[in-house]
Amino acid sequence: MTMDPELFQRMQEAARRFREGESDFEEIMTPAGPAHLIRDDSDPRGFKIDFVGDGARRSVSVQNYPAAPTRPPGYPAPLPFLAGCAATVDTLDQSVTWTNPSSPEKSFEQVVLDSLDDGWVRLGADSTSTDESDLHCQALEKEGVERIVRLQSSEEGFQLVVQERRAGSDA
Repeated sequence: MTMDPELFQRMQEAARRFREGESDFEEIMTPAGPAHLIRDDSDPRGFKIDFVGDGARRSVSVQNYPAAPTRPPGYPAPLPFLAGCAATVDTLDQSVTWTNPSSPEKSFEQVVLDSLDDGWVRLGADSTSTDESDLHCQALEKEGVERIVRLQSSEEGFQLVVQERRAGSDA
């Protein structure tokens, strides 16, 4: 399912209402039919998304995209894309993760620069994170949404993570 910016915004707002305890059920119309957000305490985020369309019911929160030279169909338009790097998009967590990008530092800078080109504004200097695994961290803001870009190091290698949330939320 291709997620346009307006649909993504509606999903973000519904996810926020769940995180803040304002809702146990939400229905959002998508091009493929209704999407139901349902409280699910077994999920660390507290809810799941069921897409109901064509008579079939399926839960989708995480989508894996193989490395590609251009943004593949279905990749959420509001989230940044890194050419040539496999991505994991989590629509519930409103995040995208690239594991072991070929040039981690260059990829971090590219995501930050692409975000700035798209109208995001820096909030403070690099390395605003207190997480020890963060090599670099940049907070950005656009239209009341905060985007955190992190380059993390672990025993398995590098992860470049972008997460979006409503500005001022603790999620």
